Amino acid sequence: MSKSAFSSTQGGGEFCFGRAALGSGVTIHYAQRGEGVGPPLVFLHGYGDSWRSFTRVFEFLSKTRRIVAPDLRGHGDSDKPQSGYVLADYVRDLLLLLDSLGLEKIDLVGHSMGSLIAQLFAAIIPERVGRLALVSSAPALSAKTSLLELKPHIDALEDPISRSFAVEFQATTNPVPADFMEMIVAETMKVPAHVWRSVLSGLLEVDNRGILRDICAQTLLLWGNQDPLFTRSDQEALLSQIAGSRLEEFDAGHSPHWEKPEEVAESLEKFLG
Repeated sequence: MSKSAFSSTQGGGEFCFGRAALGSGVTIHYAQRGEGVGPPLVFLHGYGDSWRSFTRVFEFLSKTRRIVAPDLRGHGDSDKPQSGYVLADYVRDLLLLLDSLGLEKIDLVGHSMGSLIAQLFAAIIPERVGRLALVSSAPALSAKTSLLELKPHIDALEDPISRSFAVEFQATTNPVPADFMEMIVAETMKVPAHVWRSVLSGLLEVDNRGILRDICAQTLLLWGNQDPLFTRSDQEALLSQIAGSRLEEFDAGHSPHWEKPEEVAESLEKFLG
C-alpha cells in the first residue's frame, strides 16, 4: 500500500491508497481506511464514477471498520485497457484484488453497475460474501430504454471527455454540495471514450435473472423512489429472486448515497451490525 493519504472534503476521514497488479493484467487503484476486527466492507462504484463516489457515506460510517474502495478497471486511477469490460471481467478483478489484500470474506456494497458486479460475485463465489447491499440495482439491463437512448451519445464521445457531458451525465435529482459534485465531475472526466463505449456495450448485455437465486448472502436493497433508471418493479423482481432480501426506500434519485448519505449510512450500519 502506498503512503499517500486523502482526507475527504466531506469529513469522511483519512484514507490510504494502494495499487494492486492483478493476474488479469490490470493494476487497480484502491483506497482503504480502518483496521476493524469485523469483515472488511468493500464498495463498488457505478458507471463513470470512482471510489470517491462514496465519500459522503464514509463520513457517517464507523471509523473502526475496515473499508476498501477500488477504482474499477477503466475508471478513476486504475488501468484503462482497450478491452475487458463485461461483468465477468470485473468479478475476476474483484476476486484477484481480495486475494492480493488477503481478504477472505467481506461485506459487499455496490451502486448501479457496481451492484450488478456484486450480484454476480455473490452468486458465483458465495463463500466470500457475508452481507450484500445493492444500491440502485436491477436484475437486468438489456431492455432498459434509457440506456439504449444513451448509446448514440456514448458512441459519439471523443477524448478528452468534455466537462459538459460529465455534468449532464452526473446530474442529480436532488441537490448535493457543490464541492462534492465538482469532485464527481472531475472523476467522471478521467474515463476515456473507449471505456465509456465498452462498458455500456457490456451493460446492455447484463441479465442476472438466472443467477439471483444463487445468492445466499443476507441482502439489503437501497433504492431512491425518484430513480429514473431503475424502477420499483426492478426492486420487486430482486426481492422475489433473492431469498430473505429486504428493501429500504429513500426520497432520492439514482444516487441516494449522494443525496441522502446520512440515511444510507444509517441503513448500512444497522444492516451490517
